[in-house]
Amino acid sequence: MKPVNRNLLLVGIPAVLVLIGGIFLFSVGSALLDTAAGLVPEASGDVSDVEGYAMLLDLLGAGFSGLAGLLVQALAMAAILYGGILLVLGALARLVYRAAPGRILAYRILTGIQLAVFVLPVPACAQLWYGSVQSGAFSPLWPSGLVLLLVLAVLTGRNTYTDRIWNGCA
Repeated sequence: MKPVNRNLLLVGIPAVLVLIGGIFLFSVGSALLDTAAGLVPEASGDVSDVEGYAMLLDLLGAGFSGLAGLLVQALAMAAILYGGILLVLGALARLVYRAAPGRILAYRILTGIQLAVFVLPVPACAQLWYGSVQSGAFSPLWPSGLVLLLVLAVLTGRNTYTDRIWNGCA
């Protein structure tokens, strides 16, 4: 398999998974917003003090549910944007690739931008890992995600910025 195809898979598969997860999260946020809209009480005629306080509590619950829905959708949009940018940059880099010096340079530049975007979550993962260790609630999710992200980035960089890119042209 050519190194450019391997690079496309190394970054493309996680990008597709993040994109699918973002689409799923967006639908969950939409369901939360629909639930919040259904929780809003309807005022009917004269309302006593007790009923008014109950309506205020219902409105508070609907507001928090709506806020949760908006936050989930914002997280989903960030995941969709992240995965989409990675896929577009990977596809564009693959289309640019040819066994000519100028095209290899363009491919390396596009892949470098893609790798810079790919490792954007590394500081956040490291901070969450450190925070979980400090609080005594160690979770192996953060270090394993961090290691996986860095290994994929190193393998992609190795394929791109060494002579492997030239050897794979034949």
